[in-house]
Amino acid sequence: MAAIRSRRGASFALLSEIGGKRFRYGISTALYLEYQSKLLESVEGGATPLDETQIHAILAALAHFAEPVPIFFRLRPNLRDEGDNFVFECAAHFGANYIITHNIRDFISPQVRGYKVQPVTPGEFLKMLQEENQ
Repeated sequence: MAAIRSRRGASFALLSEIGGKRFRYGISTALYLEYQSKLLESVEGGATPLDETQIHAILAALAHFAEPVPIFFRLRPNLRDEGDNFVFECAAHFGANYIITHNIRDFISPQVRGYKVQPVTPGEFLKMLQEENQ
């Protein structure tokens, strides 16, 4: 969400690199639909300078460059926000090392400790990428 509100910052920098080779990401159908819903709500609510056509272009790019993540069984760690459960479920099934989020606390729960996926901020992840390339 932060990436569509402003062109400044690590969130936009990461969104700008989704077609590159610096990182891989996966998306499930449920997570895509959650993103679609939230992004279109942000247009209707005036939370972004983008219009609906631009949001659909971003969603198309996210889907195009993502690795599809099939969900054969549900993982519901019972996080406070159901949308966060979709994010965690997708990351766990994808085998991700990180969930990139500004809401680190939302992914801290005893029920997710057994998984290797860690929440990191966009800034932290961007810094990791920069350190890898040095």
